[in-house]
Amino acid sequence: MSWLGRVKFKLSGLIVEHCLSYDTADFARALAALGIVGGDVLMVHSSLHAHSGYRDRPIDMIKALKQAVGPQGLLVMPSMTYTDSSKAFLLRGEAMHVRRSASRMGLLTEVFRRGKDVRRSLSPTHPLLAWGERAASFVSGHHQTDRSFGPDSPFQRLLDCDGKVLCIGTIPETVTFTHFLEDRIQSKLPFALYEPGHFPATVVDAEGRAYDVPTRVLSEESRRRRREEILWRMARRRGVTRQRRVGNTKMMVIRCNALANLVDEMYANGESIFSGPC
Repeated sequence: MSWLGRVKFKLSGLIVEHCLSYDTADFARALAALGIVGGDVLMVHSSLHAHSGYRDRPIDMIKALKQAVGPQGLLVMPSMTYTDSSKAFLLRGEAMHVRRSASRMGLLTEVFRRGKDVRRSLSPTHPLLAWGERAASFVSGHHQTDRSFGPDSPFQRLLDCDGKVLCIGTIPETVTFTHFLEDRIQSKLPFALYEPGHFPATVVDAEGRAYDVPTRVLSEESRRRRREEILWRMARRRGVTRQRRVGNTKMMVIRCNALANLVDEMYANGESIFSGPC
């Protein structure tokens, strides 16, 4: 970073510290304002950075999220172990160890992963973390399907439970639930959503048992043609998303059923979340 960049970074930090910072109590009030209540099934995508403005520890934010949904609800986070693509990860031949493989989806997810009573699904490419009384059943069987986002995955349960997705300081394009929606409408697409065939994968459970999990991955063409900004623009227009700012952090919540209904309506009207004809 240049000297000018360092100066700008420091000045930005001072502005956030004195004008745009917030604590856990402020965060909890923002959750309530966004309609997060006890019993909710809430999947969280997060990005806490140096200038987010949050003054407390990541564990304090997690405690606030747990208190918001309560033990009868579910707190869910992604915990992918790579930062490139699922295809690249599988081609490297790395196993996903439920206990040992760190989450690469941000600091909050890794702190959550290490917490007490947090369960992790046995997916090689898209393992989910869950806390709450129903956590074990929510993540169960993820290794028994070859499609991480398919109808036999926890993503279907997220829809069945009328779950919500919360973005904390991150863009909506990071929401993995949209891949589940793509899986639901794949027969309507003029191209293959998945690469042909299966990729070998291995997951190791909490007791050290290894499972071979042949896995499908999203096709390169689907990645090239995906235009999620179309979906999120319409979602904002239709009121499917609710947004709020706390300190220097933008927050957004989406109801999974409302988003699924929007995608179904779009395809019924000949509209697509991919480039090219429907």
